[in-house]
Amino acid sequence: MNTHHKIHIYRTLKSTVREFFEENKTTRYANKKYWSKIAVMAILMIGGYTGLLVWGSLSIGLAFLFYFLFILGTTLLVVNLAHDASHKAISPNATTNKLLSYSWNLLGISKIIWEIKHHHAHHIYTNIPHQDTDIAESPLLRLHANYPYRNYFRLQHLYAPVLYGLFGIYIVYVKDFVLYVQLRKQDGIRGKTSGISLPRLIYIKLQFLVISYLIPLFVLPYKWWIVLLLCFMCMAICGAMMLLVLIVPHINETASTAATPSALKNQDHWALWQIYSTVDASTNSSVLNYLSGGLNTHLVHHLFPNICHIHYRELTKRIKETLRLEGIPYHETDFGAALKGHFSLLKSLGNPTQMLISCAYLPGIFF
Repeated sequence: MNTHHKIHIYRTLKSTVREFFEENKTTRYANKKYWSKIAVMAILMIGGYTGLLVWGSLSIGLAFLFYFLFILGTTLLVVNLAHDASHKAISPNATTNKLLSYSWNLLGISKIIWEIKHHHAHHIYTNIPHQDTDIAESPLLRLHANYPYRNYFRLQHLYAPVLYGLFGIYIVYVKDFVLYVQLRKQDGIRGKTSGISLPRLIYIKLQFLVISYLIPLFVLPYKWWIVLLLCFMCMAICGAMMLLVLIVPHINETASTAATPSALKNQDHWALWQIYSTVDASTNSSVLNYLSGGLNTHLVHHLFPNICHIHYRELTKRIKETLRLEGIPYHETDFGAALKGHFSLLKSLGNPTQMLISCAYLPGIFF
């Protein structure tokens, strides 16, 4: 990799993106295709919930089906709408983006806490230990080779799917409280959390609990534990699906990981690090792109998060070609191979002798 790449790559990629929008006479924001997609997901959510309350009493099987459609529709709506709104990618009107970003609350997730950890940690310090909260040190999974080792990590590639199944429940009812406590303890973060108080956080959780569990409990003729089981099963399935789409691009054998907490020197070094630490999966799959909010074309999202995901597939083709011309490797595979690479990495990190010695492709990028 030569000095030219380090100095000019981000400017070159921005030029590629600008040319795309100029040629297509459109903007980086949402279009009619995007809004028709959001309408479908909203109908799925509302229709599933209506069906649950109206016909769920006919059989447990129907109750499960409509519960699943409701939770799936809500999850898809949040991933496709709230995520883009939080990145100010839907509309040039800041108020519109802000209002739509509160759709995180539909799933019982605090939009303020999510934005702090996502924007100020994951997007800036992707795959950098102790800085990217998505690969934070954990007693349950070892996601970085320089984190402390525990004997049971040797089995983490086997029990990880069980934990992933619990993710939907954890992110709604537990994670925000954990992050809230952590953020309040950090220096200089108090101002950023001023918009979210503990009572308000509890209210967001209770709101989702009432809609997703208590109302169906009063309407359906089933015992409390059956309704709870149906709700949690659907949350587990949808949560695991969402999590895998989010973690596969970075926690993967192909994606680079920094050896130690590091400081990026400038915007071009940051862009290079995003390229090396991200793996795109099945970029030609219209179904995966539709359902995941474009996050299977993950690199363009990390490089230009303020662009609506409806443009990601076409932009990915342009960026891929630009990187080829610049001689910079672009990581791409199919989603099945990406999943395999993820669990292979977990198995490798379960080895007590596995230590990260150096980072591929990174000479001179970090201090």
